[in-house]
Amino acid sequence: MRSIEAAAIAGLLHSALSLVATWLLLSAPDPADGDRVVAEWYLDDGNQRKLILAVNLLTVSVIMFVWFVAVIRRRVGERENRFFGTVFLGSALLLTGAWLAAGVLLAAPAVAGQAFDLVPDASSVALTQAGGIAMASIVATRLEAVFIISTTTVGRLSEAFPKWLIVIGYVVGLTLLLMPVPNVLLTWVFPVWVATVSAVLLIRGDQLRSAAGPPVG
Repeated sequence: MRSIEAAAIAGLLHSALSLVATWLLLSAPDPADGDRVVAEWYLDDGNQRKLILAVNLLTVSVIMFVWFVAVIRRRVGERENRFFGTVFLGSALLLTGAWLAAGVLLAAPAVAGQAFDLVPDASSVALTQAGGIAMASIVATRLEAVFIISTTTVGRLSEAFPKWLIVIGYVVGLTLLLMPVPNVLLTWVFPVWVATVSAVLLIRGDQLRSAAGPPVG
């Protein structure tokens, strides 16, 4: 439950669930298509259930992400740099809130249709979609950049990451930090990075264990 393999599996599950949830949440029609198209789509029971499922998957992916972070901190233990460790943990906690807020906003019209049988109009859907996209592609993207950079630094200082992954981490982190936003395409970058880190942890598990010694806490 607290091993390197647990962190890797939790990270891979987070990535897979996050990608599926994002795809489902972004499948809703553009409000510019008009009131009739929007109302028909959001009042369809199948579409409502699809977005509600997406929020459920997103929530589970967030739980897996917290597990991923917890195991990594435990493995680093006393070797953790306090400054970057604090940034690492703080950005992770802020990220979970940003992801959940984005998911709830994007699914809100479907929940309203399911719970209250309300007919959403294009204007109200535009507001919730804009809020969700802003949270996911502006707020979360910048927090993801900070998390990637701090995680890469922790991995470098503790010698847990290979050199090529350190280079990729800094390049991806700086790209997310400096890239003009909002950009919905950027929402796909972080899950792929987490999956890459998880795969490395899974492959190098024995090597990391022997280098780290017994975990702390």
